[in-house]
Amino acid sequence: MKLALREGMVPGESIGAKFENARKLGYDGIEITTSSTREALPEIKAAQEATGVRAVLFSAHGGALADARREEREKAIQAHCLALELAAEVGGVGVISPPLITMKMQPDRPRIPDLWPLATREELERQLLVKQYQRLAAYAGEVGAYIIIEPLNRYEQWWPCTLAQAVELCQQVNHPHCRMMADFFHMNIEEADIPAAIRAAAGWILHVHVADNHRQTPGRGSLDLRPGFRALKDIGYEGFFGVECSVPGDKMEELRRTADYLRQLYEEA
Repeated sequence: MKLALREGMVPGESIGAKFENARKLGYDGIEITTSSTREALPEIKAAQEATGVRAVLFSAHGGALADARREEREKAIQAHCLALELAAEVGGVGVISPPLITMKMQPDRPRIPDLWPLATREELERQLLVKQYQRLAAYAGEVGAYIIIEPLNRYEQWWPCTLAQAVELCQQVNHPHCRMMADFFHMNIEEADIPAAIRAAAGWILHVHVADNHRQTPGRGSLDLRPGFRALKDIGYEGFFGVECSVPGDKMEELRRTADYLRQLYEEA
């Protein structure tokens, strides 16, 4: 089981300190978020080489892929392309991309208008996203990384919310460097049967996020991760499990407990 942490969760004042602490805590990777810049790349490379901890994923900052304004859409494309380049340069997996979170969580952004009876807003957004992800997947293939679509719960994103919806989008993009991820927090809200949803998405899942039902560290809430872990084993998943949640109490102590707890559950699954 390969475990990763989001950059902001890891204790440490510098990138190097974060990588060293991740290693001490028993984690194999870090998902780069705020340091997803070309300026930070030398320090990330040095930290990766010194600790053996991998920079697994990078984040795209700026714009929105489905904004009604072309300049904002292009800004998002450029941000994703930069993050894909950074991931490729350090041997990372790629870039996580929740398609509509920016539009939903930043309500001042203009959405594409409803053009019924030609097409509804939702139909136009989905058609646009397919074209946007085809562009990004092609570039991901050129640099050697992946664009990873993330389904989110209905309160953070209108669509896709379920694994099946994300698979549908990937199928429409139809490129080997476009895949999707599964997040246990969001699945706990949206999926009627988490193990069944995972098995149905076999071959498409490239990354996994773990958190408990209340989005704290696993083991602090009521979500049993073992059936989902069993399903991931059954489909041959070999990627990272990224811990993405709030951390109660002392971070060093709690994150060490979390790594041990997740590995124990995985063995039991």
